[in-house]
Amino acid sequence: MGKTAKRARQAPPLSVDRVRTGWQGPVGTRIRLALGQDVEAANALMATTGDGVRIIPVLATAIEDGSASSAMLAGLGGIGTNAYHEAASHTFTDRPMNEALTTVSLTLVAADEEDRIVGVLSATAPGTLIDMAMSNGFTAEKAMALSLFVAKIHGLAVAEHARGQGIAAALLKRTWQVYQQLGYMLLYGSYEADRDLAAFYTRSGYTVHAPGETFPLDRIALPFRLGAGHDQCVFTRWRPRR
Repeated sequence: MGKTAKRARQAPPLSVDRVRTGWQGPVGTRIRLALGQDVEAANALMATTGDGVRIIPVLATAIEDGSASSAMLAGLGGIGTNAYHEAASHTFTDRPMNEALTTVSLTLVAADEEDRIVGVLSATAPGTLIDMAMSNGFTAEKAMALSLFVAKIHGLAVAEHARGQGIAAALLKRTWQVYQQLGYMLLYGSYEADRDLAAFYTRSGYTVHAPGETFPLDRIALPFRLGAGHDQCVFTRWRPRR
């Protein structure tokens, strides 16, 4: 009798409480949703990368007042992606664009055993993609809707004393898990080409593109390509094809 292939274990669906309280991370850390009290420390960590990235100010304000990621959390608390899209639709209608997009942005932190922030990942709506879509004739409404399928990893940083222990990989893993459950098609980001990060992002499941290389968006029916500057490498992770 032939062997029966074992089915891969699937992680249980995420809940709002799980994202808020977090997951056990490497070396005694906890990966959780950023709180208002974390913003200053998270920005200080990002400053150590030397690339000038900070949590976007309007997003920092939303984290502090508790409205950041609100549409995403509503989606995780519902059934399927419809709950998420409905919650986002309300915020897109009721708020200015830059404020509305904070509700579909996700900032996770890694806190140590004394709740000190030793890692941060901030993922945002894809502002460049939205601008390109509007330049190609999309209405603002349709362009903003792209933020329900594509997100950008805006910044990722780990404290120097905590590097090399898997914290950055854990932040990427949990970020992908949240966006995948909400039905996203693509996560992407970029880094300066002179930083030796290709192997790290490849191990984390991303495709790393050559400096200045663009990539097509035909999988989400967009007639243009996305990239970064000639001194930047873009990394991408698409939802697996079924």
